[in-house]
Amino acid sequence: MKKPIDPNLERFEDSVFSLTGGDDTPGVSYRAPQFEMKETSAAATPGEYHASENHRQRAEATGAPVEPAPGGEEHHHHHHHHHHSDSHSHSRHGKHRRHHHHHHHRRHRLPKGARVVIGILVALLIIVALVVGAFLILNYDGEKKMTNTTATTDYQETIEYKGHTYVYNENVVTMAFLGVDKRELGKAENHTSTNGMADTDIVVAIDKVSGKTSMIAVPRDTMVDVDVFDKDGNFKKTKEMELCIAYAYGDGFGTSCKNVTKSISRILYNVPIDKYFALDLNGIQPINDSIGGVKVQSLYDLPDYGVKKGDTVHLTGDLTEAYVRTRDMDNLNASLNRTQRQVQYLNAFADKVRGSVTSDFSVITNLYNTASDYCTTDLTVSNVTYLGSLLLQKGVTDFQSYTLEGKMKAVDNKEFKNYVYAGFYPDKDSLMQTVLDVFYTRIR
Repeated sequence: MKKPIDPNLERFEDSVFSLTGGDDTPGVSYRAPQFEMKETSAAATPGEYHASENHRQRAEATGAPVEPAPGGEEHHHHHHHHHHSDSHSHSRHGKHRRHHHHHHHRRHRLPKGARVVIGILVALLIIVALVVGAFLILNYDGEKKMTNTTATTDYQETIEYKGHTYVYNENVVTMAFLGVDKRELGKAENHTSTNGMADTDIVVAIDKVSGKTSMIAVPRDTMVDVDVFDKDGNFKKTKEMELCIAYAYGDGFGTSCKNVTKSISRILYNVPIDKYFALDLNGIQPINDSIGGVKVQSLYDLPDYGVKKGDTVHLTGDLTEAYVRTRDMDNLNASLNRTQRQVQYLNAFADKVRGSVTSDFSVITNLYNTASDYCTTDLTVSNVTYLGSLLLQKGVTDFQSYTLEGKMKAVDNKEFKNYVYAGFYPDKDSLMQTVLDVFYTRIR
């Protein structure tokens, strides 16, 4: 009899392991220092931060000598996964280029109203680790730096679908927000991997003209083509597997985030994704507690905590982590239920921060200082200030949520015959409609 469904990281192939090398852009990537976020120098990977560089930031703050972190360029092969549907056709847009512009930086202190809106931006986008830099400095070239650095460019500029014509909306800025589980994930067939998985995968899209903000929750078990690399960072092949596993084929920081982001783009018919922000899920509890916890109506039974479905629960401490991470390993749809709880929690979190920041802006600095040890991102200070200013101008205080519809199916793996894995297959029509609603404009 096969063991319970376990869509974990045991699906690695022999001789293919997670990377230990650096990012695929030369230089050093930095974690955001507490309350002193700075953009990286020209020699560093622009805007990329992660918690492992904490010792570097402390050394720099005290003037102590700092050893250069290992860097080096890695070459990643790009393979595009094309989706087809009988009910629509595409006009391919081949090499879509975005232009880089360079300007001198002008710096101003933001007014109080702008600070409040940037606080709302943090709650909406869950970029709690970037806000201090956002309200300290307003960098006007933030829009110019929102360039596509992590996704494929083989998207469809024009789509004919169900008798209508849609064109890609060039005004949309898109970010991938990842919740990463880096706990030891167990063994299968004498193989162990601890690099982590992208358990939460959410895409946030902002229309720079209208201010429309959308959030798409992509189930972690969505089946997609993932780029596989060996331990030296060499591309081996592209293989269909669960989205969450894409994170394992990287360094646990920037390259892992880029691999997940690329796979998410493939799921969404190759729409460009400009930036990524990843949060280690070990940070959920301290981040939640830094704002005093949130209240939700439970969507799940948690007998160990005396919680039943339908109860109104104040999430604090261990209960927070249990609520957003627990899943029934014997239930094929377990991760879908968890995704619902995670979206519910993010909405409750956003509401709590929105209510708190208007009377006490220190809530934001507390969030920043708490989250800084748990995040990896390529968003720069100027990116965040630009987005904050944009939402201020457009009066955005809410977002529209989408969750991909589809079916969860048992997926056998010939390498680990004693296990059954859960694979999510999106409904093609629902997926296409979501992509069109968020990223395209209907012209006729």
